[in-house]
Amino acid sequence: MIDAPVVTAAQGRIRGRGDGEAHAFLGIPYATAGRWAPPRAAGWDGELDARAFGPVAPQPVRPVSVFSHGTTPPAAEQCLSLNLWRPASGEGGLPVLVWIHGGGFAMGWSGASLYHGARLATRERLVVITINYRLGSLGWLCHPELGGANWGLQDQRAALAWVAEHVASFGGDPARVTVAGQSAGALSIMDHLVAPARRVPFARAVLQSPPVFAAAHEPALGHRWAAALSRRATGATDDGCDAEALRALPAERIVALHEELLGDPEFAGTRGGALPMLDAATLPVSPAAAPAARPDVGVLVGDNADEATFFFRATRRPEPDEAGLRAMVAHLPGIEDAEGAIATARAVAPDATTNDLLVRIGTEAMVTGPTARWATARAAAGARVHRYRVDHGPDRDLGATHTAEVPLLFGTYDDGGPGTRMAGDSAASAAASAQVMAAWGGFCRTGDPGWAPAAGTAGDTVRRFGRTPG
Repeated sequence: MIDAPVVTAAQGRIRGRGDGEAHAFLGIPYATAGRWAPPRAAGWDGELDARAFGPVAPQPVRPVSVFSHGTTPPAAEQCLSLNLWRPASGEGGLPVLVWIHGGGFAMGWSGASLYHGARLATRERLVVITINYRLGSLGWLCHPELGGANWGLQDQRAALAWVAEHVASFGGDPARVTVAGQSAGALSIMDHLVAPARRVPFARAVLQSPPVFAAAHEPALGHRWAAALSRRATGATDDGCDAEALRALPAERIVALHEELLGDPEFAGTRGGALPMLDAATLPVSPAAAPAARPDVGVLVGDNADEATFFFRATRRPEPDEAGLRAMVAHLPGIEDAEGAIATARAVAPDATTNDLLVRIGTEAMVTGPTARWATARAAAGARVHRYRVDHGPDRDLGATHTAEVPLLFGTYDDGGPGTRMAGDSAASAAASAQVMAAWGGFCRTGDPGWAPAAGTAGDTVRRFGRTPG
């Protein structure tokens, strides 16, 4: 282990630890969280011991969370912390990558083994930062009685503001901040691109597997969800939101009510209504409708070849009959003709099982199609866009599933847990990881990942990484 020095930042002294060939500063509080209130600046007396990860945001334990992130650590509402890795050489002026984790806005945490930043920081000479933000109904509840919305989005902006102010003390260049995220993290970045008033401070963006259709929702959905949550909590029968009663509940009870409400007939089969909401102060327009927002920000965007195995094979494997398949396909976003979509998929793969067809159609409907359309529109508007596709996965069955590229980026494919489950631990994994790290590193340094930007046409260059083992 390398002894990490004490860094003196504007907030005070911070003591980190050695992590391989990197210095790690963990659990740094960037803000404090009040229940359904904007984040406020955080501080400490004396020297901050930053040698251990902070608590995670309160969240449910679901099979998919265990699969993608591992065993959930202790949680607390005061969860707004970040982790920072830098090369142990201590050089300055380094590019900065700030990571926003995925998890459907309801799960995940910045200290998961998947996101440990030591290898990426040392290999690509970056300052790597991962952040926590509020989740579920504690992070995204929206109702007029609460006086605001998108608390998790506000947390992320507070973290980026902290980076802009303090990262130079750790050797980072505040003028070369790239914000990167996967799934819900990528959607969050798209939301930051359309932020009103003062711009969120970053120069470049990496959007990994964003389900674009889910970047913003109508506030009526949030109001219905908040009212239903309030009714479950208080026994009331009206459509109001008893903010005072909800604020008095323990965080664990809010999480439990959220999970119960997902089984309510009004919300069954959905992700509920605690999600990013259109809001004049924080999210005035859907990013799907504004692909050209902030054209000065270069974007690296892409997806994985087999996204939907994450949803239909990783923790459950439906093999519906024909009627069930039609019903499941009809429920996918953007599908207007379920029978037609199935027929098209079957023509390409006539021997496919119903699960195979569901995965094929789901990958296109949920991630690949929306991502390609948004990227093409942004490039056509004149913004700089680089596109990619990851083909590497741990095996033929799971393929390049949703999240498979994350352990390749961080070099955590050999963590023996989530990273290995999604990317494998093999020579092919190591090779694909080196390719992805180099491309993302180049993008953070200069805005050029190593291939031509898209032109906004059907013939756009899409760089492909790795392969799915046969």
